[in-house]
Amino acid sequence: MGRTKPSLLPVPVERELKALIEDAAEKTRLSQADVMRSALRIGVPEVVKRLQVRQRPRRDLVEYLDAFAGLIKPSLEIVSPSRFNIR
Repeated sequence: MGRTKPSLLPVPVERELKALIEDAAEKTRLSQADVMRSALRIGVPEVVKRLQVRQRPRRDLVEYLDAFAGLIKPSLEIVSPSRFNIR
């Protein structure tokens, strides 16, 4: 099987980050691209773990209103059943 063609991902970086990448490439004797790929493989799972947004289960309107502060819940039985005793 042949290798897939790599995708390019142009990412603008600040001077400090560029210097950090250049320094890492020099110290490890890797190319800057290899440093970036390695850093992404190592770092992206940690970024997801730290920053992911937790999904809350959706509530329907009744559950939302039940939890609403200060809401007066009406009685479920508005008319007493004794008024409707038909014999």
